[in-house]
Amino acid sequence: MGRIVFHIDQNCYFASVEMISHPEYKNVPMAVAGDEEKRHGIILAKNELASKAGVKTAEAIWEAKRKCPDLITVPSHYDLYVSISGKLKAMYTEYTDQVESFGIDECWLDMTDYCRDKDPVMVADEIRSRVRNEFSLTCSVGVSFNKVFAKLGSDYKKPDATTYISEENYKDIVWPLPVSDLLFAGKKSTSKLSEINVRTIGDLANADKEYLSDYLGKAGIMLWQYANGLDDSPVARADYERELKSINNSTTTPEDMTNPEQVYGTLHGLCSGTAARLRRRGLEAGGIALYVRDRDLNKYEHQRGLLIPTDSGKDLFEAAKVLFDESYDWHAPIRSIGIKCSKLTKAGSGSQISLFEVQEETERGKKINDAIDKINSRYGSGTIKSLAELSGMADYDRDPLRKEGGTKK
Repeated sequence: MGRIVFHIDQNCYFASVEMISHPEYKNVPMAVAGDEEKRHGIILAKNELASKAGVKTAEAIWEAKRKCPDLITVPSHYDLYVSISGKLKAMYTEYTDQVESFGIDECWLDMTDYCRDKDPVMVADEIRSRVRNEFSLTCSVGVSFNKVFAKLGSDYKKPDATTYISEENYKDIVWPLPVSDLLFAGKKSTSKLSEINVRTIGDLANADKEYLSDYLGKAGIMLWQYANGLDDSPVARADYERELKSINNSTTTPEDMTNPEQVYGTLHGLCSGTAARLRRRGLEAGGIALYVRDRDLNKYEHQRGLLIPTDSGKDLFEAAKVLFDESYDWHAPIRSIGIKCSKLTKAGSGSQISLFEVQEETERGKKINDAIDKINSRYGSGTIKSLAELSGMADYDRDPLRKEGGTKK
């Protein structure tokens, strides 16, 4: 038996989590959505009834309600989604230490060792049963000999299903599917392939590799390899870190991100997860870096220092959000995003909260004042004064972040 890879995809994850707390949503079309007051408020997730009414993920709320006037929208609760996601992945580590996240609600598992003397489909069914019984959620599992086909398998049959794509049957299952179903086959590549009558994954697999290289560049070779089952990329180990001097957390989203709300939601999850890892190790971060890779695989990096080391997901998110807003101009959709926490120190400095580093005068004085108001409201009116005295800061009408550098790679 060769390699065995699972891809687990939680069905309608955000909406399903909300329905656990609110069973009344199960019988009505419901969607988790962004801020409806904002022009760019979008649908983040929807339940099956909303899907049947034509509601689409990432479409504007007003568009969704035009299709489905009875649609109920509820705000997102990212901390809850991240918490349950972490518990799910902790369960998966009972089977393997190679658990690689793909967004908040999907992950790959390398099950080669565990399934050496077991039927992988039965193991996948066991995991689905545990998710259903222990979490009141459902998931679809793709089982295959590589990550790309495992991902296709979890998408192939939903909800609550297992699909096995083997070296013997993949041409029958995978090749008739549209090219757009293939991992990282974006709209631009799919459109260009359609112009040369490459419309199915089978068409792509049987196309001339050198021609695809000339036509699409490196992406053409990559997609051709994926279509032919030649993906040998490993499944990363759970909670893997290269060095204790920094903690990294990144994700490649299932679809390219095209608006700020999608980015903020993804960053929120990354920062919450990173903060939890800091706390588990008794560490605090004194610096944060943001990494963005666009659709064309150009990479952008920007970093900042924090005045007071923190292990707070909220603080990390606010810093990452400002970094993103200042540095990315939306010249192209975003394929992946990540953060790195650096300048790690032992926790226990006694500080109750952290603020971003204050160094230069800027026109963003209102931002820091708003932050101060929120802190005082939450922790008491004297908190900011006490922190200011301890920090030696005499003036808050300054830039909350110090730019340490930003480079395009």
